[in-house]
Amino acid sequence: TPPAKNTRSSESDRIDIETLYNTLKTILHACKTYQYAWPFLHPVDRKIVPDYYDHIKFPMDIKTMGDRLKANYYVNKRLFIADMKRMITNCKAYNSPDTEYYNCAMHLEKFFQTKLRDHALA
Repeated sequence: TPPAKNTRSSESDRIDIETLYNTLKTILHACKTYQYAWPFLHPVDRKIVPDYYDHIKFPMDIKTMGDRLKANYYVNKRLFIADMKRMITNCKAYNSPDTEYYNCAMHLEKFFQTKLRDHALA
């Protein structure tokens, strides 16, 4: 016999998705307004950093994460965490450790981990 299907009601699924959405929205807003988040607020501008997209194949930024959140892309916490980690990893890969950008990435990474723990997502 096939394994039993999940019998949770669609009502509880909807509430779970809504709770996740609100939690992720809260965390993203906290990250967006964090003092070290300024390099990550928008996609890297090709005119200002012409070779960025030669080095970084999967760019990510907080604005894109906000757009994805609104589009209900984040159906689980793993997708959300993966995008934030990618954004920070991209920054640390492209910039050397002695730069302000790298420093901001380090601070934001710690802040993000704290927020995940605060909301029981870590």
